[in-house]
Amino acid sequence: MLSQQAEKLAQQFSAVYGNYLAALAATVQEQLIQAGYQLCTQLYPEQFVALDEAKQRSLQQNLRQLGEATVANLTVNQLLEAAKKRAIAEAEIAEQLAQTASEADSSCNSSEPEAEATATQLAPTETETETPAEPESKPLELDLSYLQQIPPAHPAAIYAWQQSLNRSLVRQLRHTSRQANRLLEKMGIIRSGIPPQMLEAAIKNDGAEQQSGPPNILMLNITTAPADESEEEESTTIQLAAIYLRLADLEFAVPELRLARRQLRDCQRQLKQLGRLVTAEEQRQAIAQAEAAWRFAWNQDR
Repeated sequence: MLSQQAEKLAQQFSAVYGNYLAALAATVQEQLIQAGYQLCTQLYPEQFVALDEAKQRSLQQNLRQLGEATVANLTVNQLLEAAKKRAIAEAEIAEQLAQTASEADSSCNSSEPEAEATATQLAPTETETETPAEPESKPLELDLSYLQQIPPAHPAAIYAWQQSLNRSLVRQLRHTSRQANRLLEKMGIIRSGIPPQMLEAAIKNDGAEQQSGPPNILMLNITTAPADESEEEESTTIQLAAIYLRLADLEFAVPELRLARRQLRDCQRQLKQLGRLVTAEEQRQAIAQAEAAWRFAWNQDR
């Protein structure tokens, strides 16, 4: 019964998330262009007017193309593929770091006193002439079977599937925001010279320190210290505005998207309840199997 419920919920999650992404794709391009409009006409009008007509049209066209590329990536399959690539890349990096640390430890452990090394050189053995076998590199083992159109019928797999999709979606919106801001900076709309790490940190913190502003616009007040601390100069405050596509702003603008989000929350509540039931049942089964194994082993010895 629990397996049937999990299978039904997995199909429901796939359908609801697909509807959510469809509603999101229908508005993200419009909201991106609207955010660009706010920056160019309300926040930095002088910079936009300073562009010639060809550059103004080019800016608008590039924003439209960026929105179209984003829409094409807002499907369950595309986000799952992005999640797979991300997971493989992170696993490879972790493996390389572990291998580097292991090699460093081996190098430290293999260092010997100078006298012992000299004695070894004077009396070589047969094993020294042999070339040590290099350790064979094991293929990267990574279970990504849960990243499919419909997740496996188990609460843990459904939860991992949903979390992977959420992370891929947020990364896609951040990528689009970064591309849009680079375009605006290249055109001279957004102030240049601001360290990109600063904007990245603000975006990753979900704009925690941002000022209130238009939807999908990140507004920050950045205080810069004087160049020479010995001089009595006051710190200056720079206001930075940039595009930052946020799910909360996108959902607020589209009723269909808010409805799909509520359906997702309802699925999440069902998943939480089912997860508790499955965990309790698996624990009961494990206890029953252990008791049966104990009785069998006990009777065999008698």
